[in-house]
Amino acid sequence: MKGNYHHFTLLEGTWIGEGQGGYPTISSFAYREMLSFTRRDDLSIAYVQRTQKHVEGQTGHVISHWENGFIRVLESGELELVNAQSGGRSEVLVGVIETSGDVIRIRFTSKTIMNDPRTVRSARIFELDGDTLRYEMEMQTTKVDQMTQHLKIVLQRAK
Repeated sequence: MKGNYHHFTLLEGTWIGEGQGGYPTISSFAYREMLSFTRRDDLSIAYVQRTQKHVEGQTGHVISHWENGFIRVLESGELELVNAQSGGRSEVLVGVIETSGDVIRIRFTSKTIMNDPRTVRSARIFELDGDTLRYEMEMQTTKVDQMTQHLKIVLQRAK
């Protein structure tokens, strides 16, 4: 577990980037995001995610998604991500850390989704390579019967 924890703590800090979103049931969109990870104790990190959607035809952005949560190391060595979202949905996801050279990858898959009858399953993939964090979110809904990418973003560690 100590090896996993060392890799897990490398997420600490603030990350900022721009990405693309879309889904078969909605129009594609550009967005920017800030992710901040803060160590809470020896086996958990709190995180805050703030997303602003680009307004088509304008230079501005509007707040579109807020999320707060925790990632913690379980006794099994797996990670658990628990969050509450501004739209009312809450999720519990479980993941594992994989390493390939200097790249650290964590893939979380949903265990429980609450207060959103439309979402059947979800997955989040974090890939850390130095000061670059790539993040993807996939989901399956009652209208799209397979896991399909919803979000993709590249974030840089804020200095």
